[in-house]
Amino acid sequence: DHTVVDAQTKLAVSLVIGPRSQANAVALWQDFAARTDGALPTLLTTDEYRVYAGAILQTYGRVQPLPRTGKLGRPRKPRLIPPRALVYAMVHKLRRKGRVVKVTIRRVFGTARQLAQVLARSTVSTHVNTSFVERFNATVRQHNSRKARKVYTFSKAFEQHQAMSWFAMSYYNFCRPHLGLRLQEDGRWQARTPAIAAGLSDHVWSLQEFMRYPLAHIPL
Repeated sequence: DHTVVDAQTKLAVSLVIGPRSQANAVALWQDFAARTDGALPTLLTTDEYRVYAGAILQTYGRVQPLPRTGKLGRPRKPRLIPPRALVYAMVHKLRRKGRVVKVTIRRVFGTARQLAQVLARSTVSTHVNTSFVERFNATVRQHNSRKARKVYTFSKAFEQHQAMSWFAMSYYNFCRPHLGLRLQEDGRWQARTPAIAAGLSDHVWSLQEFMRYPLAHIPL
């Protein structure tokens, strides 16, 4: 599965269920762009899955026509170029015998100065990492045994796997308080969910409220 998590609010914004493929990667970033009204993110970080760069460029890139050469034949096709404000970096982990022994950062879009400025302004991390989405994946596995590793509860049918994946993501966003988001007021800690931090809700939802919330069916 592919997921986009906002590091600031811990909100799981987009989810595409299925194998890691170029088509699903493109669908993920286009879904994220649609849910955020096409606004350019301050910083994008992913693991080293190589198709992400092309999917991000296809989503946010702009078409740049190439100048004519004056030679005979068909003119060169225009190309996609990233916006100047787009900053994207990959995290590469070198593993030996199943253990991470080295982590390197590869800057894909944006300049080194832009990346340094974004990290300097960040309130959640001073270096490029993917820990936020990794923590989300670990939490979801606790709530959805279909995604646990090496167990008999793995999904046997895609429809049930898809339904439980959306259920676990929604429960994470609206019902489960996140310790990293709580605020202290008058000496007491106020529990907050990612949905509260993102301004999508004003309270922690109970499971009963969540299950009774009416859903509108949007045909694909």
